[in-house]
Amino acid sequence: MDIRAKEWNVNATLTTANSVDETMGGSRGDTGKRFNWFTTFVVPGTEDYVIIGISEKKITLFRASKQTQGPTIPFDDIKLDSFEALQQAKDKYGLKQGKDWATGYHFTLDSIEGEPILTVIGNDRDNRFTRISFNAKTGDIVSAIHKLPIGGGLLSKHTENEVLSKKGMAIMGVVAGNKQLVIWGDKKPTQFSTTKQPFIELSHNNGETWRELQVNGYVAHAWFDMKDRLYVATEKEIWAGITSKRGTKILSLESPIEKIDFSSNNQIAVTSKDKVYYTINQGKTWEQTIVPKPFNVLQISGNGDLVVLTDEGSILQHTKDQWKLITIPNRNDEPMDMKVINNRLFVTTQGGIWTRNLRQKGKENWRNIQVDEVLVRFIKKGEELFGSTHRDEAIYSINTRDEQKSKKVFDARDFIVWNVDIMKDTLWIATIPDYSWEDMPIK
Repeated sequence: MDIRAKEWNVNATLTTANSVDETMGGSRGDTGKRFNWFTTFVVPGTEDYVIIGISEKKITLFRASKQTQGPTIPFDDIKLDSFEALQQAKDKYGLKQGKDWATGYHFTLDSIEGEPILTVIGNDRDNRFTRISFNAKTGDIVSAIHKLPIGGGLLSKHTENEVLSKKGMAIMGVVAGNKQLVIWGDKKPTQFSTTKQPFIELSHNNGETWRELQVNGYVAHAWFDMKDRLYVATEKEIWAGITSKRGTKILSLESPIEKIDFSSNNQIAVTSKDKVYYTINQGKTWEQTIVPKPFNVLQISGNGDLVVLTDEGSILQHTKDQWKLITIPNRNDEPMDMKVINNRLFVTTQGGIWTRNLRQKGKENWRNIQVDEVLVRFIKKGEELFGSTHRDEAIYSINTRDEQKSKKVFDARDFIVWNVDIMKDTLWIATIPDYSWEDMPIK
């Protein structure tokens, strides 16, 4: 590496080095070594630099160019190697291999404030992203930080009173039945995963106490039908009538479920590996179809019609084995999201919310719902519809019955809102943590 750089220019000097993630097996950094690396050399006093990529000790990339130069690292200043740094990080901080992102141990070498800084990257004992940095010349530890969750949990809002429970958890969903409340998510989320300690819990007393339900794997979605039976979708399966003694499997797929929707009368549609599977009889039988264009939103009406929002912003409706285009009144308005409740379509655009009955034709069928802010995302819960503004800073309740002006029900402030539902006069808000670098104590 150094020899090849010197062949390029005799004055070439190292400025950065870092390991690169791969799936080639090996120790994944446990011996201080990785298969793949990138190094950068510069020629001091010029704009010349070269990036050298290495895989299994062989040069696989050599790219010279020009840019404004940064600080350099003389080889004689590097006294501490990656294996020694890793052993110290393990001994003093219990550093473990990364699993969700940057798998195994990783290493970076940079010049910071004139000093060569060698950093070891992995996970702490709670699987949180961690960086331990050393002065490569002296061997001293200069920084030990890990990313800790801030916020997260289940927020209940009743009139002006707000109560946060399940603090620090990633609550990925909340759904209210007639007399039951269900939440799901991860008890110990990390910045790169919310499936480490998945859970789903049920409450019969408005969230005062909770009982954990047994479901294989993490929960992707959950909902109640009109008889208050709980349905749960996991990675590849859908279960009906979930109780403490499990339920009945109504769908099992070979590939993961990517998108899912269910109407208030429990017509169900899912996508998996470019196919749409749908049922209009509570999962007794399933039909299949293929959408003619790539899409990002899937909906199913109370009559069993499929509706999709394509990647290019078109709305397509599937009825009697045919796909037809639905156009909104203002052709210059691009749909940002859409939902179907019973047989009524709702579309949010920069110009407001548009709604129409799917079984009626003509431009005169469209109605407009007033809203004080642009809503970029819809959240559908049975016959209730919510909308969120940019970055989920505010949540609105949208009147789906008489199309009156929508009402703001929550200012997110410091919360990252993931899901909402309402039970009687209490608004339930599922939030997930943000993450911040914090100093970590010696083990």
